[in-house]
Amino acid sequence: MRASEEHVEGAPAQITAVRSGWFKFLLGSFTVQDVILLVYLTVVRLLLAQRQATAEQVSCARTTELCIGVVLGAVLIGRVIPGIPPLVRKIVYRVSIVGVLLQNYLVLRWLLPVVRPDSVDGTLLRIDEWIFGREPALVLEALNVRPVVEWFSFFYFSYFLIGATYMVVGVWLTKPSRRTSAFAIGTLLVFGIGQLGYMAVPGYGPHQYLAQQFKGPIDGGFFWGCVWDTVQAGSAMKDIFPSLHTAAPTWFTLHALHNAKTDRRWRWPAFVTGFFAANIIFSTVFLRWHYAIDVLAGLTLAFTVGALAPWIARREEEWRLARGLRGAWVFD
Repeated sequence: MRASEEHVEGAPAQITAVRSGWFKFLLGSFTVQDVILLVYLTVVRLLLAQRQATAEQVSCARTTELCIGVVLGAVLIGRVIPGIPPLVRKIVYRVSIVGVLLQNYLVLRWLLPVVRPDSVDGTLLRIDEWIFGREPALVLEALNVRPVVEWFSFFYFSYFLIGATYMVVGVWLTKPSRRTSAFAIGTLLVFGIGQLGYMAVPGYGPHQYLAQQFKGPIDGGFFWGCVWDTVQAGSAMKDIFPSLHTAAPTWFTLHALHNAKTDRRWRWPAFVTGFFAANIIFSTVFLRWHYAIDVLAGLTLAFTVGALAPWIARREEEWRLARGLRGAWVFD
């Protein structure tokens, strides 16, 4: 009888130990960047679940579910399943995270009209007029001459090159460290929050909403043609608030400036990225894609993430080390 009582009394302790073991297992397997991406995907899937089951809704829902599965698979291969060569873990994890991020942008073209078929261009226009007196995109039409248009079209188009360059350097070429975590956390926050902003504040932008108020089309050449063709081929069309063409290069600049505090090699990248970012930001309004309030929202997002990402990365590193867990980018 006494042995039986001891067994019963010991059961809660065993259950607590098992729960603690599973909790530590989950904490060791998932990092902040994984959680950010999974939370974003889950929110998107919940938003889609509230919409009528059309062909587009079903396709977007399946794509989102597939992305969730890819992230979970990347975590399993990268940090959980034993016996996998470290090089394979690194490649699978990095390709999966970057691939899901890219896929989630490409699917917005069909996802945004499903989640929010309406638009709030009128509200955004009134905010601009309340702040500036007149819509800046209409004022800047005075600069609509080919040399000026080509200059800013080049920088607008460079957004894609800057994003790809920072992704390669930040995820693939930089030695895994807290710096890598800060870049991943910041980038996922910028794009995750930004894309949820598209769903909360849908709009087409001045180029469409104010088309009848412009005196004529944009007088562009080669680079304007590149911008126009790219937008028509892959843009989400209703992706204006906040301006990620503002938020992303500004965040990359802040990331480079933060790194330059401890590594002088980042000074020139910070300067060059900042110069490009300034021109890109102006181009978003000048080329009629964004209202000025979209730009202000993008800057707010970038500077908020710029302050938070290094702090979160530092706290995560300290937290994981204190509990004997591997670093977020350690796959050996």
